[in-house]
Amino acid sequence: MVLLLAVLVVPALLMWRLWRHAGQRRQVNEGTLGFVVLTVDAERTLARWPLRARVVRTAGLGAGLVAIVLLAVMVGTRSVFLWPLALGLGYLLGVLVGELTRSRPQWAVASTSRQRPPGRVSDYIHPGLVWSLRVSALLAIAAGVTARLMSVPTTDGSAALLMSCPGGGSQLVGAGEVAEYAVFLLLLAAGGWVVSELTLLRIVRLPRAEESDDVPVDEALRSANAHASVAAASVLTLLPLGGFTLVTGLAVVGSCASSDLISTGLIGGGLAALVAGLLVAAFIPGWLRPVRRRADVRS
Repeated sequence: MVLLLAVLVVPALLMWRLWRHAGQRRQVNEGTLGFVVLTVDAERTLARWPLRARVVRTAGLGAGLVAIVLLAVMVGTRSVFLWPLALGLGYLLGVLVGELTRSRPQWAVASTSRQRPPGRVSDYIHPGLVWSLRVSALLAIAAGVTARLMSVPTTDGSAALLMSCPGGGSQLVGAGEVAEYAVFLLLLAAGGWVVSELTLLRIVRLPRAEESDDVPVDEALRSANAHASVAAASVLTLLPLGGFTLVTGLAVVGSCASSDLISTGLIGGGLAALVAGLLVAAFIPGWLRPVRRRADVRS
């Protein structure tokens, strides 16, 4: 069991390492700007670039506060533990939408015949980070669909998972609104993934800068845009997946369907997803801050 837990935590550590290296890439991008003379268009773009996304993030935070008020009215003090989740969910959704709706660059672009060919996603973000999001989203979708198919209504109007016992028969596991939680997990994972993919598609299809001094600015902005979107979508996928899997695993432990492989796999996978989500969340603020030159190193 210890070996299985260690194996499940390894992907979280690898993801943390990739994000740490991505932070170093951000420093290089901003340091490169010190070697160029920014044009008027580049300075204008750098000034306008964070404004719209900041407004959208603030709106998402406001939506989280509204959700807290609604929870307090409908559920009362029992909802106090949901307040941080509502606030974080609203903010992350604001980050996703804000990255998708970033302002277009203000610099001149080449004519259609002179434009450089569109870049690739790997030019702006490590493919491992994008694929870790895709794999996480597929796992979350699979978990949500499986739980939805296995859930049956209970006598109190909620839902639980119907699981077979090794010795014969079956038992309801995980009393509560399992079906609703599964749908919530599906919506978050699929929605975050789709919005992030649309953002990446927009990044590679935007016209590229024509002036040589604008190119480093263009590259830095696209990279920051891609990393912020993928990070927010990853957290929106990993944390709900981890919480859902961990709670389900603990419920399985106390049932007749308990087995070392299933229970340890669910609990270990849930913990690994939670750890990975928290580690990725720690990198989001660094990618949301405005892109600036770290130093003027021109001779």
